[in-house]
Amino acid sequence: MKQDKLDRRDAMKMLGAGALAATGILSTKSVLAQSSSDVLKVTSVVSRSGFYAQYGLELTRGLEVAVEAVNKKGINVGGKKYTIQYELVDDKSDASTAARLSERAHSDGANMVIAGVGSLIGKSIIPVSQRLRTPMIAQWAQLDNVFTAQKGNPYFFSGMPPFSGCYDTTWEQVAKLDKPKVRKVVMISPNDELGALVNRGLPDKLKERNLELAHVEFFPPATQDFGAAIERCARHKPDIFLLNCYTPQILAIFKQMQSVRFFPSVIVVEAPTHLVEGIGKDMDGVYAPSFWSADVNETKDDFIGTSRDFASLYKAKFNADPPDFVAACGANNIMLYAQAVAQTKSPTDTSGLLNALRKFEGETFFSPVKFNDSGMNVRTTAHLGQFQSGKLVLVAPDKVRQAQPVHPYPGSVKS
Repeated sequence: MKQDKLDRRDAMKMLGAGALAATGILSTKSVLAQSSSDVLKVTSVVSRSGFYAQYGLELTRGLEVAVEAVNKKGINVGGKKYTIQYELVDDKSDASTAARLSERAHSDGANMVIAGVGSLIGKSIIPVSQRLRTPMIAQWAQLDNVFTAQKGNPYFFSGMPPFSGCYDTTWEQVAKLDKPKVRKVVMISPNDELGALVNRGLPDKLKERNLELAHVEFFPPATQDFGAAIERCARHKPDIFLLNCYTPQILAIFKQMQSVRFFPSVIVVEAPTHLVEGIGKDMDGVYAPSFWSADVNETKDDFIGTSRDFASLYKAKFNADPPDFVAACGANNIMLYAQAVAQTKSPTDTSGLLNALRKFEGETFFSPVKFNDSGMNVRTTAHLGQFQSGKLVLVAPDKVRQAQPVHPYPGSVKS
């Protein structure tokens, strides 16, 4: 059942509290109260509307797949077997709303709160988890400069790697490109924590690869008119154009690039989610970091299995392949909780759960996992993907390559 198409009243009318419990969906406080003692209650505070809704949809799909996989086997906690029931609440892509809903979920008896679609929202969850002295898991957040706020005493954990290394494989690969060779980089980015983090380390990282940062164009996060910014970027005649921003901004920038036919030899975007649907065939040839692929099966867990197994479960449920890594990220969050809570004495053993996460060293279908003293997963890395024939395929590093990179960008025009 796709709960994103049902409101709470409709769901209660159609299924009743008992049927909802059987699906693993907790849609109301009343159902939470009725849950039996052998149920682990997870609240997903997720962006189902607003700026981050594209990510929220896939994160939720991944969560659904993961809960079903866990509930088929159950989780052994303190000698007793548990299943997971979950509640979805919409933070409307707003940080203060996410913080308030996360605290409410804890008060309502959630055993785990998963919150923070993007580090800017995740930033608001850190003080909540610290004040409540309760571990929480990020939906998808990975900016180093956000997580360092809890360095040495983490309560908020991310299964994703630090973003400071997100583009490392990208620069290693593009520095090897030939016919034409590329060197000059221009970046466009919001003037927020994302832009600050990347800009701080970018000149040195590029210099290591004999690349050059020619210009950085910052914009207010709410901007949707990028015409003047693109014109200023084009003046530098870049070989490489880095769109270091989120899906709604990437879509707006790319459409304005299409209107003026500004397409350098290499185009890199920060994330691939739902770009093909918005741009079409012009996405072919664009690079994007990727943190997971169904064809990379180096790790596994006891619930989902391998990456290929996750892709099969996703397709069986949604009649489509996972479009990128985001749904897998959502499923990974459930795998992290399931494995950590299994190391505690009981579902209410908060200190045991915190200790289990801080000391966690293992793997899920998604990646190897070990959290540093800021709560970030330092055992996984970013690969480099490129859109080819409407799909994101891995082109680097060599050990995971699915296709040779297409170079230059088809239809490359610098001005």
